[in-house]
Amino acid sequence: MGKIVVISGTPGVGKTSVALRVAEILDLRYVNLSDLAIEKDLILYKDSKRDTLVVDENSIKNAIRELSNSSDKRIVVDSHYGEIVDDEIVEKVIVLRLNPLLLFDRLRNRGYSKEKVRENVEAELLGTCTYNALALHPANKVCEVDATGKGVEEVAGEVIKVIKGAIGCRVWIDWLSSENIDTLFQKISRDP
Repeated sequence: MGKIVVISGTPGVGKTSVALRVAEILDLRYVNLSDLAIEKDLILYKDSKRDTLVVDENSIKNAIRELSNSSDKRIVVDSHYGEIVDDEIVEKVIVLRLNPLLLFDRLRNRGYSKEKVRENVEAELLGTCTYNALALHPANKVCEVDATGKGVEEVAGEVIKVIKGAIGCRVWIDWLSSENIDTLFQKISRDP
């Protein structure tokens, strides 16, 4: 069994708050992949157009494997690209999902650029983090948890139930079938 639980999702869904809470409750070691990349100088370059850092994925994989081998605790990894963690050491990849309408407002309120809001809302709408996780991990390890309308404690509680097997691990969220899709497209097409 793997030693790592990955908590993934698009920026703004609550990954960090939930991962920190899960780590605290289950006494796991918390690792943020972006912080690890910066700390270990594993940044290849800054993509100014997309306002993001591009990491050396192979080096990140090696750093996580080293942490896993040297840690006496299980690890919770927080990242929107957490699917890159080697499958052999992954217990579960839990993708937090958030209604794209709420995500739009959340990212706009954070001061994200129009392009960054659009990119991340579209990624959530299409389930990009789930898709990426399924491309690198078997379906029985990839689980979605809907964070819409829930606080950190409630979402962390659901994540813990998935980790412990009290709630089944499944991929089930389909924002494209939502009745609010037209409203979302109108919001995305306007300036945030």
